[in-house]
Amino acid sequence: MTTHATNTSCPIAATLEVLGEKWTLLILRDIYRGINRFNDLEASLGCPRNLLSTRLKKLVDHGILLEESYQEPGRRARTAYVLSNKGEDLALVLCALQQWGLKHLPQNMDSISYHHASCDAPVSAALICAQGHRVETESLIPLETSDQDLT
Repeated sequence: MTTHATNTSCPIAATLEVLGEKWTLLILRDIYRGINRFNDLEASLGCPRNLLSTRLKKLVDHGILLEESYQEPGRRARTAYVLSNKGEDLALVLCALQQWGLKHLPQNMDSISYHHASCDAPVSAALICAQGHRVETESLIPLETSDQDLT
């Protein structure tokens, strides 16, 4: 078994190569919340312009975000950022990070809760096996797999 933390054959290490830099997950959080224009992201995050630009480009290059042109009356065309299907698949990751933070970090945090549109029930991240059973962490068994084993 390979144990090198930076081994890109590890899906966690490879994902962190794309998402692990400061600001990246916060950018995605804001885009999930509907903040998708450069100046609005800059104001919301307080991220330096050059870093925001670099992170957005990387997310676009990796197919996580798509660029859409918009133009306000009397202004030049600008770019808004929207989630691709690949980006939408990160909802579970963001939900899990938020859930963990609310459970384990100081409680005086602002938070948006997410609800299921059909029934308005709160949404939480959970581990579910291929048979549909909820899995508690003490029941997890790490097994080395190949790409073909993952669905």
